[in-house]
Amino acid sequence: MPKLLPALLLCVLLPAWAAGEPARFSIRQGDRYGAIDASGKVVIEPQYDAELRFSDGLAVAALGSKVGVIDVDGKVVISPQSKVGLGSGEFAQEVSVASLIAGPFSEGLALFRMGRKLGYLNRSGAAVIAAQYDQAEGFSEGMALVSVGGRWGSIDTAGKWLIEAQFDKPYRFQEGLAVVLVSGKGYGYIDRKGKFAIPAQFNYAYNFSDGRARVQLKDGYGYIDRQGKTVLEPTPEYRAGADFREGRTPVRVEGKGWGYVDAQGGFAVAPQFFSAREYSEGRAAVAVGDFRNHQWGYIDVNGKPSGAARFQQAESFSEGRAAVLVPRAGYGYVDAAGELVIGPLEGVSQVEPFSAGLARVWFNPSAGRWGYIDRGGKLVWKAEP
Repeated sequence: MPKLLPALLLCVLLPAWAAGEPARFSIRQGDRYGAIDASGKVVIEPQYDAELRFSDGLAVAALGSKVGVIDVDGKVVISPQSKVGLGSGEFAQEVSVASLIAGPFSEGLALFRMGRKLGYLNRSGAAVIAAQYDQAEGFSEGMALVSVGGRWGSIDTAGKWLIEAQFDKPYRFQEGLAVVLVSGKGYGYIDRKGKFAIPAQFNYAYNFSDGRARVQLKDGYGYIDRQGKTVLEPTPEYRAGADFREGRTPVRVEGKGWGYVDAQGGFAVAPQFFSAREYSEGRAAVAVGDFRNHQWGYIDVNGKPSGAARFQQAESFSEGRAAVLVPRAGYGYVDAAGELVIGPLEGVSQVEPFSAGLARVWFNPSAGRWGYIDRGGKLVWKAEP
């Protein structure tokens, strides 16, 4: 049976474009990869051995055993012959920059690997932060997570410690706070200076979203605000399983089904659904019926249906479109009114959300054959058989 790509995989595949950066979409023809623009025009001819994933206006490009960096127009920015000096004195050496690139560019820097250590290169291929970390991630808002000796901390783009390596697990800042684990105490929240805003006390905790965070206490999951105050107490009757989105989060009540609570912990949409997903662009996918026989549809923030529940699957909205699976017909996309405006698409076995005006649709995932459609459903590019 055809199925949608897993949500986590979709997050990896979706391109993220900086303001003013031309959108580029990876294409594959045979065993070679290139890129098109939002109109479907090929701007980088298929010639590389791995999929191009642009970030910060650059993409790592593999050609045979060599790896370089290109810009959105296909111009070589760092060639495999580029050299960088590492070490000093008798340990000084020159190595191929491109052969060491270990991650995409973010905020002008990319990870590179030297032996078992990681450091950062700039867009010219110069090593600006020496390879010294056991694990490291890309920069976001001037900060990158790095690990030394099994402890995690944060550095700035000059390699200066912003938060000393001290935590047991990596963390992510969201809405100014990050979840951290403290041995023997549990999970808490720190600010961007590394100071605790909410003391470590929870069995488990998630990042903040819409000013609320899901946390686990002994009785189950509940929600807290940014001051650590509980806005929805965990009880055996409630099942909280998602983040807040657009002021709502789905909650299951034993014997009644799924509904949505608001930021104050009260029900904005009464529990009544067989299943429910997070809101996106003012709509949430919900299922009516039971385990053996249920259909998916959409509701607005007040619980009013947007068209009839009639789909086998229903995904989140992105750029005014949401992917659905029409029983015995195939995949398509609906608008905010719940009307099918694209499809069902012939020969398509997997679909992805819209991003920068296009959505990737798969004709033969096992063979790596895909294409792109625009918001009107027009196929702007498709790999040849």
